[in-house]
Amino acid sequence: MGQTTSNITKVVTRPLSWWKGESDSGKDSGNQLAIPKGATIFVFKRQGSMFFDEDGDLAHEFWCEVVDRKTKKVVMRRRLKNLIPQGEIDLPQPCIHGDLPVIMYDVTNHPTLSQSPSSPSYCS
Repeated sequence: MGQTTSNITKVVTRPLSWWKGESDSGKDSGNQLAIPKGATIFVFKRQGSMFFDEDGDLAHEFWCEVVDRKTKKVVMRRRLKNLIPQGEIDLPQPCIHGDLPVIMYDVTNHPTLSQSPSSPSYCS
């Protein structure tokens, strides 16, 4: 998932305290994880992999018919010029970020970790 230049600029120009997850006063409480402010575990957009041509058609790649000079046959050539990238696309539903530093494991069907009446309900 690529980033646009504006998003990269926003990240690069943030102060170091943001990267450390410190509060505005500069003190970081020892109980909390150092998670940057404004960070989320979800991804709402992705970089599009398709292109627009000058007619407004959207496709992964464009081809055109060209007459070969030597053999006078019609051949297909891939068009690489005058294409505009699609840009960022909103995802239909949020996804979990791939760099999430947490292990996620479903314990509902695990034989040794199954819930008993005396154990607390973590998966309800």
